[in-house]
Amino acid sequence: MASILKLSLKKMRSRMNKSRTFNESIDNPLSSRIGRRIIFFLIILSGAVTMMTTLAQTYFDYDREFDDVAQRHHEIEFVHAELLAASLWNYDLVALQQRLDGLVNLPKIDYLEITSGGYQFSAGEKVTGQLVAHRYPMLYINPKTQAKEQIGELYVESNAQEIYNYLIKQFLLILVVNSIKTAFICYAILMIFHESVNRRVFAIAQYLRKYNPRHPPKPLKLPHKKWIMGHNDELTWLADETNKITGNVTTLYSNIKLEQERLADFTEVSSDWLWETDSSDRLIYTSEPMRQALEISENSKPLLSEIDSLRDMKKLLQSITKHCSFSMCEETIIINDCKHYLMFQAVARYEEDMFLGLRGTAINITELKLAQLELQKLNQNLERQVTERTRDLENSIEELKATQTQLIESEKLAALGGLVAGVAHEVNTPLGIAVTASSVIIEVTQELNTAFANQTLTSQQFSELMQRMNETNTMLESNLNRAAKLIRDFKQTAVDQVSESRSQFSIHQVLSALIASLHPETRKIPVIPQLEGDVGLTMNSLPGVLTQIVSNLVMNSVNHAFSEEKNPIIIITFRQEGQNILLEYKDNGCGVEPKLHHKIFEPFFTSKRGRGGSGLGLNLVFNLATQKLQGKLDFSSNVGQGVHYVFTLPKALELVNNDAAINVQ
Repeated sequence: MASILKLSLKKMRSRMNKSRTFNESIDNPLSSRIGRRIIFFLIILSGAVTMMTTLAQTYFDYDREFDDVAQRHHEIEFVHAELLAASLWNYDLVALQQRLDGLVNLPKIDYLEITSGGYQFSAGEKVTGQLVAHRYPMLYINPKTQAKEQIGELYVESNAQEIYNYLIKQFLLILVVNSIKTAFICYAILMIFHESVNRRVFAIAQYLRKYNPRHPPKPLKLPHKKWIMGHNDELTWLADETNKITGNVTTLYSNIKLEQERLADFTEVSSDWLWETDSSDRLIYTSEPMRQALEISENSKPLLSEIDSLRDMKKLLQSITKHCSFSMCEETIIINDCKHYLMFQAVARYEEDMFLGLRGTAINITELKLAQLELQKLNQNLERQVTERTRDLENSIEELKATQTQLIESEKLAALGGLVAGVAHEVNTPLGIAVTASSVIIEVTQELNTAFANQTLTSQQFSELMQRMNETNTMLESNLNRAAKLIRDFKQTAVDQVSESRSQFSIHQVLSALIASLHPETRKIPVIPQLEGDVGLTMNSLPGVLTQIVSNLVMNSVNHAFSEEKNPIIIITFRQEGQNILLEYKDNGCGVEPKLHHKIFEPFFTSKRGRGGSGLGLNLVFNLATQKLQGKLDFSSNVGQGVHYVFTLPKALELVNNDAAINVQ
C-alpha cells in the first residue's frame, strides 16, 4: 500500500513539474526545450564554421606575411645589393652606410649586415627571437669587361615573432567578432522561433488541455504577427486539423453519449438477459428482466452456482468455468411454474493473458422452441404427404409419357393418311389415261377384225390402224409405268415412315422417293423441293426416321411458310463432313421472329391452333434428330427471310447392345 502511495505521489509531482515548466515556457523563450536544443545545434554548427573560416583566414594571412618577407629579401638581393656593391667597390663608405640605414626602414626588414674582408657594416638591430634570415653574395660587375667579382656578403634578418603575434591577434579578433555575431543571430532566431512556433504550439497545447467534449470551446485561432509568420504555414494547418479533430471528437462524444442512452433504454426494455461476470465468476451486472426473473437483489454480486434457478444448468456452468467465449448454449429453466427455453452466449475478456470475466446474453427462445417442436410434427406429416404425392406424380408422368407416345404415333399415321390420299389422287390420273388407251386399242382391234373379215382391209387402212395402236400402246405403257413408279415410291416412303429398322441406304434415293410421294401436297402451293447432293453418298442409319424428319419440314413449309410468297423455293442439300452427314433445309417463306425461336420445338406449340395444327411436327423433328439419329440440330430464321435448319447426323449410327456401343460402317 505504501509503495502504491509513493508511486502516486511521484506521478503527481511529475505532473505538477510539467505544468509549471509548461506555464514558464509560454513567456520565457529560454525555457523552451526545443528552442534551446535548436540554439545548441546552431551554436555548435556556427562555432565549427567560424573556427574553420578563421583558421582558413589565418592560414591565408600566414602565407601572405611570409611571402611579403621573402619578397623584401629578394628585392634587396636583386635591386639594392648591386648598388651596395658599387659603393663598397668605390670605397664610398658613407654612401654605403646611408643606403644600409635606408634599407632598414623598409617594412619587414629588421637588420642588415655587410661583410667584406676585414670590414663589417650593419644597420638596424639583430633579432633575438624567431627570425627569417638570408645571405646573399655581393657581386661587382665591371662596366667595361662585364666581368663579375664577389667583393663581400650581404646578410638580411626579419623578425618572425612579430608576424606570429599579428596572426594571433587577427585570429582572436575574427573569432570574437564571429562569436558575437553568432550569439546575436542565435538569440534573434530563438526569439523568432519563440514568437512564430513556440507561442502557437503552446496555444494549441493549452487549447487541447482545456478542451472538454462535453462543453466544447470556440474553434482555435492562432495569433498572427506580420513579417514573422506566414498566413498559411504548417502551424496554421495544424490548428485547422486540431479544430477538425476536436470537432470530430465532440461529434463522436455526442454519438457515444446518444448510443449509451439508447443502449441503456434498450437494456431496460429488452426481454433478453444481459449479464457480466468478473474473474471469479461473480455476477457484477445483470439487466432488469434477468434480475427480476432470478430474484437477485440490486447490490448483490452472487456466484452463478449460488443462484437456485441456475444450479441445474450444467452445460452453462461448465462453459463459464472454462473462461472461454461460447455460444448456442441452450438451457431450460422454470420461472413462475412455467418452462422457458433460453439460449446463452458470452464473450471472454482478457488483458495481457489475464482473464477479466465474461459478458453475455440469454435469449428467450421459448416460442421458437415450441414452434420448432410443432414444425417437426408438421414435417413428419409433410414427408408422408410428399411421398404419397410423389407416387401420384410418378404415375401421372408415366401416363403423360404414354399419351405423348400415342400423340406422336397419331401424328405419324395422320401424315401417312394424308400421303395415301394424295398418292391415290396422283395414281388416278395415269390409270385413267391407261383405261382410255386400252379402250382405244379395243376399238382399233375391232375395226381391224371387221375390215379383215369383210375383206375390205386395205394396206393404207392397216397402216393407219397399226400406227394408232402403237401410239396408244406407248401411251398405255408410259402411264402404267408412271403409276407403278408412284406406287413404288409411296410404298418405300410409307414403309420407311412406319418402320425404324436400320439399313445402309442412298440418301439421294430415299429423299427423291419422299419428294415424289409428297408431290400431291407440294403442288398445292405450288413448289417443287430441290434436292442437291452426291448421288452415291450413303448412310448406315434409320431411313424411316430421316424421311419422317424431311416430310415434317416440307409439310411445315407448305402449311405455314408460303401464304404470301409468289415464288416459293425449298432447297434440301446434303454432304459429308468427316464422319458426319450435314443435311440443310431452307425455304424462302415468311420466317420466324427471333423471340419464338426457343418455342417452335416445344410440344403443342403452333401458329394455327384450331385450324388443323397439332404443334407436334417440329417437336417430333427435334426428338427424332437428337435421339433416334443421335445428331444435332441448329436453327436460324428471321421475319421475311425463310427458315434454315442444319442437321449434323452421324454417317454410321451407333447401336448399344449389352451396354456396349457397336459402330456399324
